[in-house]
Amino acid sequence: ATPENLELQRAGRVLGFPFHFLDNNQVMNVVPKNYGWNEFYGRLLDLTEHSFTPRAIMRRWSATRDLAGRTVNFLRAISSEGFGRAKHFRAVRHAIATDPAMRRYLEQDGTELPPLYLDKMRSDLGPFWQHLPAEAVHHDPYAYMHKQDQAAFPAASRRRGSTEPATNSTQIEAQSANR
Repeated sequence: ATPENLELQRAGRVLGFPFHFLDNNQVMNVVPKNYGWNEFYGRLLDLTEHSFTPRAIMRRWSATRDLAGRTVNFLRAISSEGFGRAKHFRAVRHAIATDPAMRRYLEQDGTELPPLYLDKMRSDLGPFWQHLPAEAVHHDPYAYMHKQDQAAFPAASRRRGSTEPATNSTQIEAQSANR
């Protein structure tokens, strides 16, 4: 982990999405600092839709000289990387507006993965889903911070006795105050 990641962990801004989703497209695992989730996904959706309008696709086509590059850019735009990403962001934004489990998870008021993501993971894995250990849908986004704290303050971390990740900023502030 980088110093920046540790800083985000200490600020309580990292979400515990399973590794399956950490592909730079499906989730935002850092709590936005200056936007609410609905506004963030609204802006992200607007930018994504703008990037994959027919006009934008044609401009990229014209700006790329190589036919192979043109073809790859075009295929990306009309596949899950372009139109599919916009569809996914729409689904996330809809879930934020309608699914309390999604809001609880994103606001760090709960650790249960929302149905939108569980269903996606189940669908992606197909018949392999049944072989996935139950704990694979959970991830401790604060593991590195806990490891660093244990290394820096071994006696204090043994006294605390808890290795559970803090799930919201109130818990993290309370843990910091107890040190």
